Amino acid sequence: MHTPFHADLHCHSTFSDGTLSPAALAQRAAQRGVSLWALTDHDAIDGVPQAQAAAQAAGMDFLTGVEISVSYASNTVHIVGLGFD
Repeated sequence: MHTPFHADLHCHSTFSDGTLSPAALAQRAAQRGVSLWALTDHDAIDGVPQAQAAAQAAGMDFLTGVEISVSYASNTVHIVGLGFD
């Protein structure tokens, strides 16, 4: 029997277009039972150190993340990258 876990791998903080700081997002995720969390701000990784520290303090596993915007031929797509060093 496997043990289920809850992950949130797509979150935006005030370093992007979110309304909460990385630390506040980590606290909210932990309160809601998330055990694996990633901060994926748009085109920014500035919040990753704060997010990682807050996630670890809250007892969650953490993946580095970013959501990269790419435009081509009048179309924009967003690509989520996880686990970079």
